[in-house]
Amino acid sequence: MTTRRVLVWIASLLFGAAATFGVIQVFGTTMDRFSITNTALVALSMASLAFIWLDYFLKTHYLRS
Repeated sequence: MTTRRVLVWIASLLFGAAATFGVIQVFGTTMDRFSITNTALVALSMASLAFIWLDYFLKTHYLRS
């Protein structure tokens, strides 16, 4: 169970970082123009979405049904 929980956290953070990089690339902007606050909010929201689904599929029960 502990291994799956660690996997959920790591995979969620990696997905959030990758999705943020993708958003910046798709919209053709830079970190200077996008601002650090927007970057953090996009990373947090994408990581949260990944966390919810990974919790469901890996059955770690962070979120109770």
